[in-house]
Amino acid sequence: MKLASAIKAGQPGQFGWFGSTGLAVLLLVVGIPAALLGGSSFQLGLAELNEALFGDARSLAAQLILTVRLPRVLVAALVGAALAVAGALMQGMTRNPLASPGLFGINAGAACLLVLVQSGLLTGLTGLAGLSELPLLLVTGSGAALAGALVLLLGGGWCRPIHPVRLVLAGVAVSALLTALTRTLLIVDEQAQQVLDWLAGSVAETGWQQWHQLWPGVLLGLLAALLLAQPLNLLALGDEASAGLGQSPQRLRLQVALVVILLAASAVAVAGPVAFVGLLVPHLCRGLAGGDHRRLLPLAALFGAALMVWADLISRLLVFPSETPVGIVTALIGAPGFLWLTCRGRGGLV
Repeated sequence: MKLASAIKAGQPGQFGWFGSTGLAVLLLVVGIPAALLGGSSFQLGLAELNEALFGDARSLAAQLILTVRLPRVLVAALVGAALAVAGALMQGMTRNPLASPGLFGINAGAACLLVLVQSGLLTGLTGLAGLSELPLLLVTGSGAALAGALVLLLGGGWCRPIHPVRLVLAGVAVSALLTALTRTLLIVDEQAQQVLDWLAGSVAETGWQQWHQLWPGVLLGLLAALLLAQPLNLLALGDEASAGLGQSPQRLRLQVALVVILLAASAVAVAGPVAFVGLLVPHLCRGLAGGDHRRLLPLAALFGAALMVWADLISRLLVFPSETPVGIVTALIGAPGFLWLTCRGRGGLV
């Protein structure tokens, strides 16, 4: 497969590192002001943007940009970067082009535990009632960790070389089970229905509070991911070759799994289980710039951020003045994009 050979050899893609990075930066630089100003009932322009960012922000429009739009756009960018890097890490860890936080149950686990806590069904259980008092990030992180550990256990990732097909099947089964449990809770308990918008993936209600909750975990996860880039390149050669070069495959998988859980849980806690970012963006980046994780991970962060910023803008424009959850927009973009990459055979599955 072209994807596997590109990962092993670290070959540059068709656009090269500098061209791909320039494209990602351009999309992000153009997308951020467009998302700050677009899709609003107020008259927002460059003058209001300049006042909000560099002036006193005295006008209502400038205050709207500074207090509502800016944190929302920053949160969207950071969520996109976190999910894209998490997907790239999982694909590198498993050497499986289908790996993503969504497919491996991490998003479903985080969502399921959050809905379970919000439903109030745990209030009568000794020792579990206190879960509703825990911070949102800790709740979603615990759900993501439990689901991810279960998938890796069923897929044989802890005690023997990972079998890609078995791991995918385990991820599909666990995700389906947790999704069914989540929907059951939504049906039987009215309190759980307050998280319906969150389950679709949305940054509509985010502000500076969510930004301060999000950035420490994501920043720590991104820095840790960069430190794991070269070991992931060795792991792409195979478990035996990696071990022969002094790298423990099991320890590396544990480290990568912890970083993926941190990134995915941080993003899901704020924006919900946003679809396809962690699956599509790493494929796109491999096709553009090759499979060397030292270059792939930063590029995935840039393209993931750009995708979420533009998806957030489209979510406001699609049925203006109403809003569409950003998770629906990423699915509408990601599903055809993934099929196109697959059929084209570059960075895809064939």
